[in-house]
Amino acid sequence: MAMLRRLRLQIVLVGLWLGGLAAVGLIGAPTAFALISHKLAAAAVASRMFYLMSLAGVVLGAALLVVEQRRSAGMTTPLLLVMGGLFFDVLGEFVIVPQLLAAAAEHAPSLAGWHVAASTAYAAQALCVLCYAWLLPSQLGRDPA
Repeated sequence: MAMLRRLRLQIVLVGLWLGGLAAVGLIGAPTAFALISHKLAAAAVASRMFYLMSLAGVVLGAALLVVEQRRSAGMTTPLLLVMGGLFFDVLGEFVIVPQLLAAAAEHAPSLAGWHVAASTAYAAQALCVLCYAWLLPSQLGRDPA
């Protein structure tokens, strides 16, 4: 019974994380740029959505990390995927995005490269979370903890 509750918690947490990433990346940010004619204002709206999703990712990822650490001893694939999602979340928002914003403020030629780096980190985070979600059904019937 405890295993089933844990699995349900994992499903809710990973659903919120992956759903949030998809909503912001595939709906929110493109809509901001489609509807707000002033590109700097659209960028500010999109940036705020990505920032809030990053904070949510840290909270949801940390909660999943705790659940995974309690579930099994040692480094498992699900644990590594959660750690990967957290890594790319923090890398993107707190390492790459400040560089992107600085390049944008200076109209630097490196802006496009920083945008690609931020998009890649976001996609890598989403891929880690998606793979984690994909593995969840395999936990049915197995509870090493």
